[in-house]
Amino acid sequence: MKETEKPSSAIAKEKPFERLVEGELRIAGGFTWKLCNLLSAIESTGSLSRAAKKVGLSYKGAWEILERANNLSPRLLVTTAIGGKHGGGSVLTDAGKSLLKLLARLRKEHDRFLDRINRELEADTEFNYLIRRTLMKASARNQFFGTVSEIHEGGINVEIVIALKGGDTLVAAITQESMKNLGVAEGVEVVALIKAPQVLIVTDLGPYRLSARNQLSGTVSRLQKGAVNTEVVVGLPGGNSVYATVTNDSIEELGLAEGNGVVAAFKANAVFLAVAS
Repeated sequence: MKETEKPSSAIAKEKPFERLVEGELRIAGGFTWKLCNLLSAIESTGSLSRAAKKVGLSYKGAWEILERANNLSPRLLVTTAIGGKHGGGSVLTDAGKSLLKLLARLRKEHDRFLDRINRELEADTEFNYLIRRTLMKASARNQFFGTVSEIHEGGINVEIVIALKGGDTLVAAITQESMKNLGVAEGVEVVALIKAPQVLIVTDLGPYRLSARNQLSGTVSRLQKGAVNTEVVVGLPGGNSVYATVTNDSIEELGLAEGNGVVAAFKANAVFLAVAS
Protein backbone atom coordinates (compact mmCIF):
# COMPACT_ATOMS: atom_id res chain seq x y z
CA MET A 1 0.00 0.00 0.00
CA LYS A 2 1.32 3.46 -0.87
CA GLU A 3 2.02 5.81 2.03
CA THR A 4 -0.42 8.37 0.62
CA GLU A 5 -3.27 5.90 0.55
CA LYS A 6 -5.58 5.50 3.53
CA PRO A 7 -6.37 2.00 4.74
CA SER A 8 -10.04 1.11 4.65
CA SER A 9 -10.19 1.22 8.46
CA ALA A 10 -8.92 4.81 8.43
CA ILE A 11 -11.52 5.82 5.86
CA ALA A 12 -14.29 4.28 7.94
CA LYS A 13 -13.18 6.30 10.97
CA GLU A 14 -13.23 9.70 9.25
CA LYS A 15 -15.00 12.40 11.20
CA PRO A 16 -18.76 12.29 10.57
CA PHE A 17 -20.31 15.40 9.10
CA GLU A 18 -23.75 16.89 8.66
CA ARG A 19 -25.10 16.55 5.14
CA LEU A 20 -26.08 20.04 4.07
CA VAL A 21 -26.88 19.01 0.48
CA GLU A 22 -29.21 16.16 -0.38
CA GLY A 23 -30.19 14.88 -3.79
CA GLU A 24 -32.23 12.14 -5.40
CA LEU A 25 -30.72 10.08 -8.19
CA ARG A 26 -33.06 10.12 -11.17
CA ILE A 27 -32.75 8.27 -14.45
CA ALA A 28 -34.18 9.65 -17.67
CA GLY A 29 -37.23 8.01 -19.14
CA GLY A 30 -39.90 6.10 -17.30
CA PHE A 31 -37.57 4.09 -15.04
CA THR A 32 -38.63 4.07 -11.43
CA TRP A 33 -36.57 3.17 -8.39
CA LYS A 34 -39.57 1.13 -7.25
CA LEU A 35 -38.38 -1.50 -9.73
CA CYS A 36 -34.88 -1.47 -8.24
CA ASN A 37 -36.24 -1.81 -4.70
CA LEU A 38 -38.60 -4.57 -5.82
CA LEU A 39 -35.81 -6.52 -7.55
CA SER A 40 -33.65 -6.23 -4.44
CA ALA A 41 -36.50 -7.43 -2.22
CA ILE A 42 -37.21 -10.37 -4.57
CA GLU A 43 -33.56 -11.36 -4.41
CA SER A 44 -33.58 -11.36 -0.61
CA THR A 45 -37.01 -12.96 -0.05
CA GLY A 46 -37.44 -15.24 -3.07
CA SER A 47 -41.12 -14.32 -3.13
CA LEU A 48 -43.00 -11.62 -5.03
CA SER A 49 -45.68 -11.32 -2.34
CA ARG A 50 -43.13 -10.93 0.46
CA ALA A 51 -41.06 -8.57 -1.68
CA ALA A 52 -44.12 -6.40 -2.38
CA LYS A 53 -44.89 -6.20 1.33
CA LYS A 54 -41.27 -5.35 2.14
CA VAL A 55 -41.18 -2.35 -0.23
CA GLY A 56 -44.69 -1.14 0.56
CA LEU A 57 -46.43 -2.20 -2.64
CA SER A 58 -49.63 -4.12 -3.15
CA TYR A 59 -49.23 -7.55 -4.71
CA LYS A 60 -51.10 -6.30 -7.80
CA GLY A 61 -48.91 -3.20 -8.01
CA ALA A 62 -45.73 -5.29 -7.75
CA TRP A 63 -47.01 -7.63 -10.49
CA GLU A 64 -47.71 -4.68 -12.79
CA ILE A 65 -44.22 -3.18 -12.29
CA LEU A 66 -42.59 -6.56 -12.86
CA GLU A 67 -44.69 -7.42 -15.93
CA ARG A 68 -43.94 -4.05 -17.55
CA ALA A 69 -40.23 -4.41 -16.83
CA ASN A 70 -40.13 -7.94 -18.23
CA ASN A 71 -42.03 -6.81 -21.33
CA LEU A 72 -39.69 -3.88 -22.02
CA SER A 73 -36.41 -5.58 -21.16
CA PRO A 74 -34.52 -7.42 -23.93
CA ARG A 75 -34.20 -10.31 -21.48
CA LEU A 76 -36.39 -11.46 -18.61
CA LEU A 77 -35.44 -9.92 -15.28
CA VAL A 78 -37.45 -12.23 -13.00
CA THR A 79 -38.93 -15.66 -13.36
CA THR A 80 -41.98 -16.35 -11.24
CA ALA A 81 -43.80 -19.58 -10.44
CA ILE A 82 -47.45 -19.09 -9.47
CA GLY A 83 -49.10 -21.25 -6.81
CA GLY A 84 -47.52 -23.90 -4.62
CA LYS A 85 -47.49 -24.34 -0.86
CA HIS A 86 -45.84 -20.96 -0.27
CA GLY A 87 -47.61 -19.07 -3.04
CA GLY A 88 -44.91 -19.63 -5.65
CA GLY A 89 -41.38 -18.34 -5.85
CA SER A 90 -39.63 -15.53 -7.70
CA VAL A 91 -36.01 -15.57 -8.78
CA LEU A 92 -33.84 -12.96 -10.46
CA THR A 93 -32.42 -14.04 -13.78
CA ASP A 94 -28.82 -13.25 -14.71
CA ALA A 95 -30.11 -10.16 -16.49
CA GLY A 96 -32.03 -9.11 -13.36
CA LYS A 97 -28.98 -9.59 -11.16
CA SER A 98 -26.83 -7.64 -13.61
CA LEU A 99 -29.30 -4.74 -13.66
CA LEU A 100 -29.50 -4.71 -9.87
CA LYS A 101 -25.70 -4.59 -9.57
CA LEU A 102 -25.52 -1.73 -12.07
CA LEU A 103 -28.15 0.28 -10.20
CA ALA A 104 -26.41 -0.41 -6.88
CA ARG A 105 -23.17 0.96 -8.35
CA LEU A 106 -24.98 4.05 -9.58
CA ARG A 107 -26.43 4.68 -6.15
CA LYS A 108 -23.05 4.15 -4.52
CA GLU A 109 -21.38 6.61 -6.90
CA HIS A 110 -24.20 9.09 -6.30
CA ASP A 111 -23.69 8.81 -2.52
CA ARG A 112 -19.95 9.30 -2.96
CA PHE A 113 -20.61 12.41 -5.02
CA LEU A 114 -22.88 13.84 -2.32
CA ASP A 115 -20.34 12.99 0.37
CA ARG A 116 -17.59 14.80 -1.55
CA ILE A 117 -19.75 17.87 -2.10
CA ASN A 118 -20.80 17.97 1.56
CA ARG A 119 -17.22 17.64 2.77
CA GLU A 120 -16.18 20.52 0.50
CA LEU A 121 -19.04 22.63 1.84
CA GLU A 122 -18.15 21.70 5.41
CA ALA A 123 -14.67 23.12 4.81
CA ASP A 124 -16.12 26.41 3.51
CA THR A 125 -16.58 28.54 6.63
CA GLU A 126 -18.70 31.26 5.02
CA PHE A 127 -21.12 28.78 3.46
CA ASN A 128 -21.45 26.94 6.77
CA TYR A 129 -22.23 30.14 8.60
CA LEU A 130 -24.88 31.10 6.05
CA ILE A 131 -26.63 27.75 5.75
CA ARG A 132 -26.73 27.11 9.49
CA ARG A 133 -28.16 30.54 10.19
CA THR A 134 -30.91 30.05 7.62
CA LEU A 135 -31.89 26.85 9.45
CA MET A 136 -32.92 28.98 12.42
CA LYS A 137 -36.64 29.74 12.47
CA ALA A 138 -37.80 32.83 14.31
CA SER A 139 -40.72 35.24 13.99
CA ALA A 140 -38.47 38.30 14.35
CA ARG A 141 -38.18 40.08 10.99
CA ASN A 142 -34.72 41.43 11.79
CA GLN A 143 -31.98 38.85 12.17
CA PHE A 144 -28.39 40.09 12.25
CA PHE A 145 -25.22 38.03 12.55
CA GLY A 146 -22.38 39.61 14.48
CA THR A 147 -19.61 39.16 17.03
CA VAL A 148 -19.67 40.31 20.64
CA SER A 149 -17.12 43.13 20.83
CA GLU A 150 -17.81 44.54 24.31
CA ILE A 151 -19.64 43.55 27.47
CA HIS A 152 -20.66 46.12 30.09
CA GLU A 153 -21.87 44.42 33.25
CA GLY A 154 -24.30 46.04 35.66
CA GLY A 155 -26.11 44.81 38.74
CA ILE A 156 -28.74 42.62 37.06
CA ASN A 157 -28.52 43.40 33.37
CA VAL A 158 -25.62 43.30 30.97
CA GLU A 159 -25.07 45.47 27.90
CA ILE A 160 -23.76 43.44 24.97
CA VAL A 161 -22.20 45.40 22.10
CA ILE A 162 -22.35 43.46 18.83
CA ALA A 163 -20.19 44.28 15.82
CA LEU A 164 -22.02 43.73 12.53
CA LYS A 165 -20.42 43.47 9.12
CA GLY A 166 -19.30 46.70 7.53
CA GLY A 167 -18.68 48.50 10.83
CA ASP A 168 -22.26 48.84 12.09
CA THR A 169 -22.92 47.98 15.74
CA LEU A 170 -25.94 47.36 17.91
CA VAL A 171 -26.48 46.92 21.63
CA ALA A 172 -28.52 44.28 23.46
CA ALA A 173 -29.52 44.38 27.12
CA ILE A 174 -29.92 40.93 28.69
CA THR A 175 -29.76 39.57 32.21
CA GLN A 176 -26.60 38.19 33.83
CA GLU A 177 -28.31 34.79 33.98
CA SER A 178 -29.11 34.83 30.27
CA MET A 179 -25.54 35.76 29.43
CA LYS A 180 -24.23 32.80 31.42
CA ASN A 181 -26.83 30.38 30.02
CA LEU A 182 -26.03 31.42 26.44
CA GLY A 183 -22.29 31.41 27.01
CA VAL A 184 -22.00 34.97 25.71
CA ALA A 185 -18.48 36.40 25.91
CA GLU A 186 -16.29 38.72 23.88
CA GLY A 187 -15.50 37.15 20.53
CA VAL A 188 -18.57 34.89 20.54
CA GLU A 189 -20.67 34.93 17.37
CA VAL A 190 -24.36 35.67 17.94
CA VAL A 191 -27.55 36.36 16.04
CA ALA A 192 -29.45 39.46 17.16
CA LEU A 193 -33.21 39.39 16.63
CA ILE A 194 -35.51 42.41 16.70
CA LYS A 195 -39.19 42.42 15.81
CA ALA A 196 -40.09 44.96 13.13
CA PRO A 197 -42.79 46.71 15.24
CA GLN A 198 -40.11 47.49 17.84
CA VAL A 199 -38.16 49.60 15.33
CA LEU A 200 -38.96 53.32 15.13
CA ILE A 201 -38.26 55.32 12.00
CA VAL A 202 -37.05 58.87 12.66
CA THR A 203 -36.59 61.46 9.93
CA ASP A 204 -35.77 64.59 11.90
CA LEU A 205 -35.22 64.86 15.67
CA GLY A 206 -34.56 68.57 15.62
CA PRO A 207 -33.15 69.65 19.02
CA TYR A 208 -34.35 66.45 20.72
CA ARG A 209 -32.48 63.25 21.57
CA LEU A 210 -33.84 59.72 21.71
CA SER A 211 -33.51 57.42 24.71
CA ALA A 212 -33.25 54.38 22.43
CA ARG A 213 -29.79 52.81 22.77
CA ASN A 214 -29.71 51.72 19.13
CA GLN A 215 -29.86 54.44 16.51
CA LEU A 216 -28.79 53.17 13.11
CA SER A 217 -28.55 55.70 10.29
CA GLY A 218 -29.38 54.52 6.79
CA THR A 219 -31.42 55.05 3.66
CA VAL A 220 -34.93 53.85 2.86
CA SER A 221 -34.39 51.17 0.22
CA ARG A 222 -37.94 49.82 -0.06
CA LEU A 223 -41.50 50.56 1.06
CA GLN A 224 -43.92 47.63 0.98
CA LYS A 225 -47.40 49.07 1.57
CA GLY A 226 -50.19 46.96 3.04
CA ALA A 227 -53.82 47.65 3.97
CA VAL A 228 -52.94 49.23 7.33
CA ASN A 229 -49.18 49.15 7.74
CA THR A 230 -46.13 49.63 5.54
CA GLU A 231 -42.93 47.63 5.82
CA VAL A 232 -40.03 50.03 5.72
CA VAL A 233 -36.65 48.61 4.75
CA VAL A 234 -33.66 50.71 5.74
CA GLY A 235 -30.30 49.93 4.14
CA LEU A 236 -27.34 50.46 6.45
CA PRO A 237 -23.87 51.55 5.26
CA GLY A 238 -22.40 48.17 6.24
CA GLY A 239 -24.77 46.24 3.97
CA ASN A 240 -27.37 45.06 6.49
CA SER A 241 -31.05 45.93 6.17
CA VAL A 242 -33.37 46.91 9.02
CA TYR A 243 -37.09 46.21 8.79
CA ALA A 244 -39.68 48.37 10.51
CA THR A 245 -43.48 48.19 10.55
CA VAL A 246 -45.05 51.65 10.32
CA THR A 247 -48.68 52.67 9.90
CA ASN A 248 -49.68 54.06 6.52
CA ASP A 249 -50.76 57.30 8.20
CA SER A 250 -47.30 57.71 9.72
CA ILE A 251 -45.70 57.13 6.32
CA GLU A 252 -47.69 60.03 4.90
CA GLU A 253 -47.02 62.28 7.89
CA LEU A 254 -43.28 61.62 7.69
CA GLY A 255 -43.29 61.97 3.91
CA LEU A 256 -41.28 58.78 3.65
CA ALA A 257 -40.04 57.77 0.23
CA GLU A 258 -37.36 55.49 -1.13
CA GLY A 259 -33.99 57.18 -0.98
CA ASN A 260 -34.77 59.21 2.17
CA GLY A 261 -32.14 59.28 4.89
CA VAL A 262 -33.59 58.03 8.19
CA VAL A 263 -32.62 56.65 11.59
CA ALA A 264 -33.87 53.21 12.65
CA ALA A 265 -34.12 53.27 16.42
CA PHE A 266 -34.89 50.55 18.94
CA LYS A 267 -34.19 49.93 22.61
CA ALA A 268 -31.48 47.57 23.77
CA ASN A 269 -34.01 45.42 25.63
CA ALA A 270 -35.88 44.86 22.35
CA VAL A 271 -32.89 42.85 21.08
CA PHE A 272 -32.97 39.08 21.61
CA LEU A 273 -29.80 37.07 21.25
CA ALA A 274 -29.28 33.57 19.90
CA VAL A 275 -26.07 31.54 19.89
CA ALA A 276 -25.18 28.26 18.20
CA SER A 277 -25.53 25.29 20.51
